[in-house]
Amino acid sequence: MEYVPEQIVLMEGVASSERFLIGGEKPRRVLDNISLLIRSAETWGINGTSLFEIKLLLEIMANIRPYDKGKCVLIERGMMRRKRVILKHVFYIGSSEMLYNNMNVLEFLMFATAKSKINRVELQEQIFELIIAVGLGHLSLTPNYMLTKEEKAVITLIAAAYSDSLIIVFNLPEYVWDEVLINAIANITRFIREKKKTLILASQNCCLIEKACSHTAITRKGELIYSGTVEDFRLSFDKVEVIIRDKAAESMMEKLSTLLASYKLDSKGDSLMISRKTSEASDHSNIYKKIIESGFTPDSIEINPKTVQNAYEELMRQHDLQE
Repeated sequence: MEYVPEQIVLMEGVASSERFLIGGEKPRRVLDNISLLIRSAETWGINGTSLFEIKLLLEIMANIRPYDKGKCVLIERGMMRRKRVILKHVFYIGSSEMLYNNMNVLEFLMFATAKSKINRVELQEQIFELIIAVGLGHLSLTPNYMLTKEEKAVITLIAAAYSDSLIIVFNLPEYVWDEVLINAIANITRFIREKKKTLILASQNCCLIEKACSHTAITRKGELIYSGTVEDFRLSFDKVEVIIRDKAAESMMEKLSTLLASYKLDSKGDSLMISRKTSEASDHSNIYKKIIESGFTPDSIEINPKTVQNAYEELMRQHDLQE
């Protein structure tokens, strides 16, 4: 079995060569002082306020774009700051144009895995079963030219999962993912991790990161403001405790704001979010008691499952306040 190093990506104080020119101000590096450690079989979702920033970060990681200073080590091999070399250990997906239009999905995946040592009949069965298992069975015999660019990208991700590459870089942050494709990527990700490969994807879709990734890193104004597990991120930053759904959400908010003075209340349409103001754990039974005291009987009350979306919004809000 091929040796798989524990440390897959190590970035220390990496700064990009690219700079933003903002009228009258000193040029600012697009990325500055980026330090990140990615280990074997982890799946990272890289998010941020700027598509350009997160796309550039993954290009530097894949050694497609040179960087100006700092240190970047990929699978225990130092990267030349100026020299760009495509490494055999890296499967880079930066567009959806890898598929041949004269093939269908299953034919392309068989073509892409031509060097596999698995018996061809057995391999075709395996791939067909995987396509069905990830929820894309309806596309298996579809001609590639009929696929959307997002569907093409996900089929390319399956090809990457079967490759010999230890790192898969899925750098399409501008793509829009629907629920079917988000679930498919999450399922393919599990397959990738089982094969001890590392996936790094760029996306501003918080739902995709929540479902598909074990870890997340977030950039803002060129700097890394969070890196760690998705679970820690959700639990640390999503302060929403209880969600009330009712047509009278706004009038409930007026009444509850005095009864729940130690909590922050926000209403969005028919939803009322009750959030903790501190990092201390909340007493859900006390919140329920106060809702009953208010005299309202809402259509529904639920404990918030803690989402990446809420955590992301809270992290950005905290950074806005610090400025």
